[in-house]
Amino acid sequence: MGGIHIMNIAVIDVGTSSMRGILYNEAGEILHIHQIRYSVHYLNETFAEQNPDDWKSSLYKIGKNLAEWADTNNKKIDGLSLTSQRSSVIPIDKYTHPLSPAIMWMDKRNTSICSELKYAEKLIVKKTGARVNDVFSGSKMTWIKRNQPEIYKAAYKLLTIADYLALLMTGEFKTDHTYGSRSSLMNIRTRQWDDELLKLFEIDKGKLCDLISPGEILGTTTKEFFQATGIRQGTPLVSAGGDQLCAALGLGIIQTGDMELTTGTGAFLLAYSDRVPENLEDNVICGAHAEKGKYVLESSIISCCSLYDWFKEQFYSNDKDYDSINQDILQSVPGANGCIALPYFQGRGTPDWNTKAAGCFLNLTLKTTKQDMARSLLESIAMEAANNIDVLENYVGNTDKIHISGGLTNFSSFNQIQADVYQKKLIKSQNPEQTSLGGLINALVALKCQKDYPSALNLVKKNEESLIYHPDKKNLLVYKEKRMHMNKFYKKLYLDK
Repeated sequence: MGGIHIMNIAVIDVGTSSMRGILYNEAGEILHIHQIRYSVHYLNETFAEQNPDDWKSSLYKIGKNLAEWADTNNKKIDGLSLTSQRSSVIPIDKYTHPLSPAIMWMDKRNTSICSELKYAEKLIVKKTGARVNDVFSGSKMTWIKRNQPEIYKAAYKLLTIADYLALLMTGEFKTDHTYGSRSSLMNIRTRQWDDELLKLFEIDKGKLCDLISPGEILGTTTKEFFQATGIRQGTPLVSAGGDQLCAALGLGIIQTGDMELTTGTGAFLLAYSDRVPENLEDNVICGAHAEKGKYVLESSIISCCSLYDWFKEQFYSNDKDYDSINQDILQSVPGANGCIALPYFQGRGTPDWNTKAAGCFLNLTLKTTKQDMARSLLESIAMEAANNIDVLENYVGNTDKIHISGGLTNFSSFNQIQADVYQKKLIKSQNPEQTSLGGLINALVALKCQKDYPSALNLVKKNEESLIYHPDKKNLLVYKEKRMHMNKFYKKLYLDK
């Protein structure tokens, strides 16, 4: 512990649909939560924007709520920690006023720019650890320069959401390596803005924030922030890193062999690495971890919960709840009586980023039931994850356990399917606050409440309960054969000429 005075740390967690402020004590106990919702504005199928005032007003309201609660309960806020979605872009002038709505991470207006840069993909992968990707912020900045030259010229800085909020809190123009590694502009090995990449993407280095490590004190709060919130001036702000990385830190992904899988709208696999692999190819994404100086390898499955929601909408009445669908899934058998699904309803992510791939059901007979189809869909998601696990293990070595989280893990049937397909032990934490917990862990180390990441992790997770799923070996051959057939169908449909 940190002496007589127990420190309290407020973690600001910025998601796509809401911002949350969670006040923790240094033992990892939640003292107070305040959440504000907002929404992305979709102008069409391509353009997705948000008013930066949504985040500014949410930040001030949350800060004020936490400060008032702390004051009422005779507590102090001793430190702040910030984690956010990673790739949205906000141009601001020298007075820190936004010059346009933020271009959100899921916005696709930069797709043609990414296609244009494919010729340099080998160089980009080598330097950044990832293919050209329209999610990443660098090509969104290029779009602003080409299509809104007056905004680009007037922009003092081009910020991510985390940079913007940190500026409002501290007056500093800084960003950490986790956001830099989602820009296509930072060299993953030197962890600096790369002149060759900046030239390629046509971006002036002066318009970018200074880079720091995640888990560092970014600055201290200003008089203006105190006046807006009541959080005392001079409170240190820790840049905790991007949200997916903080979630990995909260789950305990801090040493070789650690791996986690989040099944949300899409599914994301993260594996810990203490260095950039020498044999790195373009079948994964390598980025900075929230743990200072370390790395993660990421794989992406584009359709996950979105698939399940589609199936429910098409095949079940509105009054059918998810629990009863879960029971339906259990009525089918492992292997779904031969029914095979290809889960590429929005294209394929890693390892080959095939936008032309589409979803389908195969091997149907007159005996195939809706229950078989529902089960085969979940099996196919797990098998696509298994394909990506194989790729990650080529870089980091084999693992015998995977931490799981996200919406689909609320289905015990799916969790058992996953354990059987991967033939690995699965650990599901009962604590839903893994992202903010990662933000807390980084703050505890940065503010010297804990000496290192393992001790911080042990402290905040000592009373945490987990569900464990063990693989059933009798299903090994069924799923091994089924995955082989699924991959064969995919190859035949989309790769063979």
